[in-house]
Amino acid sequence: MCGIAGYINLTGKATEQVISDMTDAISHRGPDGFGHKFFDNVAIGHRRLSIIDIASGAQPMSNKSETIWITYNGELYNYLDLKNKLINFGYTFKTTSDTEVIIYAYEKWGEHCLKYFRGMFAFAITDLNTKKLFVARDHFGIKPLFYYQSANCIAFGSELQQFKSLPEFDTALDLNAIDQYLWLQYIPAPLTVFKSIKKLKAAHYITIDFNGQISEQKEYWDIDFGKKQVKTQKEWMDATEAVIKDSVKAHLVSDVPFGAFLSGGIDSSLVVTYMSEVLNKKVETFSIGFEEEEYNELKYSELVAKKFNTNHHVEIVKPDALNVLPKLIKHYGEPFGDSSCIPTYYVCELAKKHVTMVLSGDGGDECFAGYNSYTQFMKYLPINYRSGIKKKLYPLQEKLFPKRYPKKDTLENWISKMSYLEADWRTKLWKQEHHAHISKMPEGFEEIYSKTKNFSTVNKVQYVDMKTYMNFDILTKVDTASMIHSLEVRTPLIDKEVWEFAATIPEEFNINNKSGEWQGKILLKEIMLKHFPHDFVYRKKQGFGVPISKWFAKQGQLNTLLQDRMLSKNSLVKSYFNQTTISSLISGNHNESLWLILFLEEWLTQFKK
Repeated sequence: MCGIAGYINLTGKATEQVISDMTDAISHRGPDGFGHKFFDNVAIGHRRLSIIDIASGAQPMSNKSETIWITYNGELYNYLDLKNKLINFGYTFKTTSDTEVIIYAYEKWGEHCLKYFRGMFAFAITDLNTKKLFVARDHFGIKPLFYYQSANCIAFGSELQQFKSLPEFDTALDLNAIDQYLWLQYIPAPLTVFKSIKKLKAAHYITIDFNGQISEQKEYWDIDFGKKQVKTQKEWMDATEAVIKDSVKAHLVSDVPFGAFLSGGIDSSLVVTYMSEVLNKKVETFSIGFEEEEYNELKYSELVAKKFNTNHHVEIVKPDALNVLPKLIKHYGEPFGDSSCIPTYYVCELAKKHVTMVLSGDGGDECFAGYNSYTQFMKYLPINYRSGIKKKLYPLQEKLFPKRYPKKDTLENWISKMSYLEADWRTKLWKQEHHAHISKMPEGFEEIYSKTKNFSTVNKVQYVDMKTYMNFDILTKVDTASMIHSLEVRTPLIDKEVWEFAATIPEEFNINNKSGEWQGKILLKEIMLKHFPHDFVYRKKQGFGVPISKWFAKQGQLNTLLQDRMLSKNSLVKSYFNQTTISSLISGNHNESLWLILFLEEWLTQFKK
């Protein structure tokens, strides 16, 4: 796990100062070493966090003829298999790192090398033969990658803050992107808060020639939920166990101490279950709790830890945890509104005291239909009502509660359920002169949804979530919070092999209402019943949230903070937003929306500095 950087000077030679500043800005991503390489007007740089081949895996790294150079962030879990394949083609290796495998895979297959990779990665290959950079990102967007374009230079990197090092950095803000942030709590790719910087989409690559020409983003992989297989539930359970266990085992390849995040939910508990089976030593586990009981799942994580005899580490998050907000904003680099980035930061800090790498349970809800939003969407769609009385009541319910009772499984209805600050509130919030920036549809969502025509209802929204929420929120949150602490986080449930298998499972094996109410993640729950009691497995789902509603409430410990930061004459958001609307949001306890605006206020404060 590392941080990468590079730039092409379009007006002269690349300089040591620029690439050094870019890599120094992400030293936390790679505290174990750094390197730079220059090719006239092109420079690439690297910061290294050593996980595999600690002794000889330094970067930038080249092939034998030094015509191909790479700066790479990530891990390939099938690199040994690929290495053997390449050896059979006549390639020889001087290191035991996965980095060298990528170099020769590119030398052998060119851009098609991506179809052979299983892992998480963001890399740039400098090809001196073609005088081009080949820049790629992994299948799910686990590892970040941004690129910048101006009249004077092209640049790429792992974090937005790196680009401030560029001469004459274009700081123009994209207000449309900020509006989408208010809507979704994140900025969807390819947008960023800056007009001059784009996110490389997951499962995409670009090429950049040394003269600064950038190709369109090209997709090299996608998931297809339209090809289902026929198996019994028992057969699906056995196959699911085998696939997940194989992924956990593959994700454990490491030359450094490792452990696991353990929330006590289905997904992290399943990962720890299989780690305990695969390893011949105690698993190090890490959990975060809250003083507010309704947000605290420590009793469940402790039950799992006790069952598998893990070395369990716990920390309690309190309201003063918001003191870390300026640091989070610096590293996220743009407005990011998922408040669970706070406990994620602290669980990463806790884990880093003991290990260098952890496994997480992220992705289980998207992959196996576990979110409450999925069961609610199915529950309120009229096509899913079977009894006559409910069908007769539906028109009345739809009239009284149009957002709760959607007419059909359209993209618009799904987005309305996922909205944090809907169009009417955003219209009131933005000052009149900024209304042109209010979005009618989030960036890229229509294109994504257009690919779901042959998918079932839940598979449609799973696909949308994989391409948007999981990528731009969940994975962004974890990567940034972990790399602040130089901690590598691996996600065995967000894995190419797991998802390609899960896409073949008929919807009813993951989500149905056979018990009289809609239940999600049925296969994983039935697997978990082999290890845990029914009350543990089928308890009400609880997200990894922060008690913002209590902290921001009128008598809450942080209510004064809202007043002081957003309603004062020194507020920066007042340049864009109506403070009367903010006051209405505060008095109406619109706490999630207020968190978005507070984060933006702090981001603008740092941006101004």
